Amino acid sequence: MNWFYLVLNLCSFAIPFAFSFEKRASFYKKYFALIPGLVITATIFLIWDFWFTEIGIWKFNPDFVLGVEWVNLPFEEWMFFVLIPYSCVFIHESMRYFFPVDPFQRFGKPIAILTIVFSIIMAVVFNDRYYTAVTFTLLAMFLTLNLVVFRSWFLGRFFMTYVISLIPFGIVNGLLTSMPVLIYNDLENCGLRIGTIPFEDFFYSMLMLLINITVYEHLLKSREVS
Repeated sequence: MNWFYLVLNLCSFAIPFAFSFEKRASFYKKYFALIPGLVITATIFLIWDFWFTEIGIWKFNPDFVLGVEWVNLPFEEWMFFVLIPYSCVFIHESMRYFFPVDPFQRFGKPIAILTIVFSIIMAVVFNDRYYTAVTFTLLAMFLTLNLVVFRSWFLGRFFMTYVISLIPFGIVNGLLTSMPVLIYNDLENCGLRIGTIPFEDFFYSMLMLLINITVYEHLLKSREVS
């Protein structure tokens, strides 16, 4: 089963990648906006991942990885932070094709504000739990940047993408946490799980998607303006 994490990554990526070249969507033509977001987000999350692995917040089950490591992280984990965000941004772009007018535009800001408030509460209440505190603090900070500094116009569409992405997220992360490929130190999270998935993972995923889409959307807009 050492191939499990590798195959899971590749299966998650295969269909979005194949449809990226479909004539109507032509997602590949927007790689100029996609790739910088993937690089920036992967860099942030790999540093975070390395730190948490080093201090024992989580660890990888050797039974489900190939054993090839870079900077103390499995090769498959490096793949995860490129292939999974790629697939999620593909979903985001597909929603633009099916819904040219954002049906949730007016809800973006209120949902963001509610998420910020909830994240601050979680970070304060569980300030002694590394995974909980770091995840919710960073999510609150980055959503605030989108509202106040970036004045992002796409938050309604982002939250729609996020809700839809919860379906493949539930499958992929459910497998990762049930095998388990990734073993969590439950002393460093709030202790709540949805199935086998730690509650924090849902917001970790939201943050990862938000950073990717923020870079993606702003680069798309800058190309349109120029």
